This record gives sequence, structure tokens and C-alpha cells, in this order.
Amino acid sequence: MKKILSITMALFVISSIKAQNPLLIPPALIGPNFNLTIDYDSVEFFLGHFTQTAGVNGPILAPTLIINKGDNININVNNQLVDTTTMHWHGVHLPSVMDGGPHTVIPPSTIWSPNWTGMDHASTMWYHPHLHHKTYKHIMMGITGFLINRDAAESTLDIPRTYGVDDIPLALQTKVMTANYQINTDMGERNMDTMFIVNATRNAYVDLPAQIVRLRLLNGSLMRSFNVGLSNGADFWVIASDGGLLSSPVQMNRLLIANAERYEILVDLSSLQGSSVDLMNYGSGIPTGVYGTATIGGMGGASIPDYDNNPLNG
Repeated sequence: MKKILSITMALFVISSIKAQNPLLIPPALIGPNFNLTIDYDSVEFFLGHFTQTAGVNGPILAPTLIINKGDNININVNNQLVDTTTMHWHGVHLPSVMDGGPHTVIPPSTIWSPNWTGMDHASTMWYHPHLHHKTYKHIMMGITGFLINRDAAESTLDIPRTYGVDDIPLALQTKVMTANYQINTDMGERNMDTMFIVNATRNAYVDLPAQIVRLRLLNGSLMRSFNVGLSNGADFWVIASDGGLLSSPVQMNRLLIANAERYEILVDLSSLQGSSVDLMNYGSGIPTGVYGTATIGGMGGASIPDYDNNPLNG
């Protein structure tokens, strides 16, 4: 029997900063037909300061698209940016002309309408712009969304799947912020990220039921790897990676997630009703040579300017 009491999970808080902002959970759209509009807006990351952003059907991020295997998917992508862009369905098995890579451009004020038949097993994927020389800018501005594939086999498993309640998408990202609270999209300064966000939320928390919950983790950062773990040292179970469900769960207490990787984990919160736990990035445990570690040595003599001056490292 599920406990109805809840626990609070703080997400990627730094040092003594307390989680104070409720986690943004992107709305879910259920296929097979989707209408997506990319446009500019603004978000108040810092109280009293509005940051220009871009999003899909909203000020930042994008709706979570839920697709069933075998569905005939139809999507209209309406580009209201002043920039040409693309929309790439990262990890999805589909024809190359529908992939949304750098070759499939969407000029301003035009609509691109890809379609395909869902062939993927149950899995967590994502979608984002992928235009040559603009991928960094457009993702940094906020255009990032989850894509959840479902199938008959996964539906029979005794695992959480109530979206936004016990099945939570978590986009782990950093941003480079300027002194006047704007997003710096200069590729030359991409290693000076200054702000952790989860689902575009600073110092986020989410209230969860005191039961086993499913977290869909995406590293949506452009360079940084994350070493994810719980503040109480508890184990969790990895049940899926980029390609979908694993043959059996893997028990661990740290999970290194590189750029664009997705993992699904189960966390048992049943004994924590009425309390709180933090989801942390343990950067000090990232191996040398992996971006996010305290020391970037071990890269064949290569160096990254000002890497050691970034307080988010290690």
C-alpha cells in the first residue's frame, strides 16, 4: 500500500543555499499529434531581474511529448524566433529527413512538419535545436524538452508512471550568466557556467510521495558532466539508459551522467515520510579529465582557459 505522506527533495542545491523554488515540471502532451511553437520570452531566475529566454509553448523548456510505440506521429514546429533553427529528436529511430539535424532548417516565421511511425521501445529521449553554430545558443536560451516513448511491455511492469507525481523528468543544466542577469551565449565563454538549474529552476525542490519514485534524468548541459547521488548516501536503482530499459536494475549510490545522456532511476522514499533529502552533484568524485572534475588534467596536454577558476568544478 502506498503511503500518502510526502517528502521534499531539494535538487542540486549548492552549499548552504536552501531550496526555495518549486520545481517546474513541463506539461505533458500525449500524441500522436503535436503543435509546437518556438518563441522568445523571459524568466525571473533571480528575484527582481528578468532574463531573456526562449522556449516551446512557454517561456522556457518545452512540453514533454508522450509517444506510444506504433503511433503515426505528426508534429508542426512553428519557428517564431528571428533566428533560423532546427528541431532534433535526440535518440529517436526515424527517417533521416525527419531527424531535424543541421540540414533540416526552419527559417523564421515558417512551420516544419515532420512525421514518422514510432518504432522505439519504452525510453526517455529529448528534443532540442541542432543548427550548425546555433545549437549552443538555442539550448542555452532554454529550448529543451523530454520525449517519453511508451510500449506494451513497459506498461506491465510494476514501476511508477504517473507523470509529474511519481514519475518526474529532471533536466540537469548549467548556464553562463552575465553581470546583468542575462544568458551569455558566447561559445568562447561556455566553460564559465555560473548557475545550476533543474528544469530551468534555481534552488529547486519538489514534493514527492513517500514511496518508490521514478526520476528521468537528462544531462542537458553543453559541456558539464554530473555525478548524481542522494545526500543521505542511500542507494538507488538504475532501470534505463539512453536506449531504454535495462535487462535488470543496477543498484548504486553515484551515477556519472555525461552530456545528452539519459537515465531512469528508482528511489525508495517510503521510510522518509515527512522529511527531506537532497539530490546532489558530487563533482569531487568526477574522474580527472572529465569536464566537471576539480582538475581537468589527463587530456593529452590540452587545457581549458580559466577552468580552474570556475567554482562549479569539483
